[in-house]
Amino acid sequence: MTGNSAVATLPRHPRAAAQARRVLEEVAPADCTVADTAALLLSEVVSNAVRHADGAAIEVAVARDEAAGGITGAVFDTEPGMSAGARSGDEPVDEMETGRGLDLLEALAVSWGVTTVGDHGKWVWFQLSGY
Repeated sequence: MTGNSAVATLPRHPRAAAQARRVLEEVAPADCTVADTAALLLSEVVSNAVRHADGAAIEVAVARDEAAGGITGAVFDTEPGMSAGARSGDEPVDEMETGRGLDLLEALAVSWGVTTVGDHGKWVWFQLSGY
């Protein structure tokens, strides 16, 4: 970990989202206006990896870009493809129990995406600005 970035390998377990938020706290300044949004999005991406990917661990990376005033979060899992999970546009929202994570990325992140690493897995990442 440096002052502007942190990387952690976490067990693929339901507690991983809380552990990922602690990694974010190491990087986000105390007065960061997007810290709560970053914590929400990081939790969603980690939860998706825990729920849909294989493997014993996931990797979490968080970086702060002081010049641009932004935070980038990324989660690596060993599943190369995205699951065909539901999004809120697929069914009435009041009937959904899950499936809002990608909608949150779309609504709250400046940008987000998926970068595959051959057949080894993928990074799901997002960027926020304005701290």
